[in-house]
Amino acid sequence: MRVTGKAGRVGSSPSVGGAKPASGPAPSSGLGSIGAIQGDDLAVSGTASLVAVARAGIAGIPDVRIEKVEAIRAQMEADSYHPDGEAVADGIIRDHTPPRRDP
Repeated sequence: MRVTGKAGRVGSSPSVGGAKPASGPAPSSGLGSIGAIQGDDLAVSGTASLVAVARAGIAGIPDVRIEKVEAIRAQMEADSYHPDGEAVADGIIRDHTPPRRDP
């Protein structure tokens, strides 16, 4: 292959621009004793299977715990909801700060 530095129009190459979608079975590659490929095969690792199970389980959990929201709403309406501001701030900092790595 020779690079000339001249860029052509996208799709102007006959091998790319004139390509047609395949239809029917793929032509034989002459692999001899290996034989023709009969179909696709997919192997999934044990870890991937566990991730799929975990995702399925998580999908059933609601994003918002309605019973907790209703309990806090009732406390707010009764003027008895007084969260600990320092504990809230500590939690926010802890959630958004990467863990320290000692040298």
